[in-house]
Amino acid sequence: MNRLGATVRTPNVPVQSAELRGFAGQLGRLIWRFNVAVNRALVVYREPVLDMQLIQERIAGAAMELFASTCALSRWDSELQARGRNGEKQLLDFTAPEYFLRKSIRHAKELLAKLNDNDDRALLVAANTALGQ
Repeated sequence: MNRLGATVRTPNVPVQSAELRGFAGQLGRLIWRFNVAVNRALVVYREPVLDMQLIQERIAGAAMELFASTCALSRWDSELQARGRNGEKQLLDFTAPEYFLRKSIRHAKELLAKLNDNDDRALLVAANTALGQ
């Protein structure tokens, strides 16, 4: 997908299990939001963003949450596809991956929101005051 397409279209997160399509859709929209937020940060801050550790931390944190969510969704999808193949009759408990995905997606959304709505200036003033600068 080219850069223009990535800013206009929500990426597809493929899953085989119908019960995971909601999470896949959420993750796709969040990946799109991540792309838009990073591009916006690059436009707004330009080169100084390389020295802005508070911004970098949020971008890195969101990227890690997206990666972890994608891994968890893929594993969950794989386990759902494999159930019953080996004669298993027992229903599997998926409360842990569901909780993880909900928490991870929420955290990524919070980190992306804090790229624009934060107290960085006040934090830096307080830190500089405390350090006597």
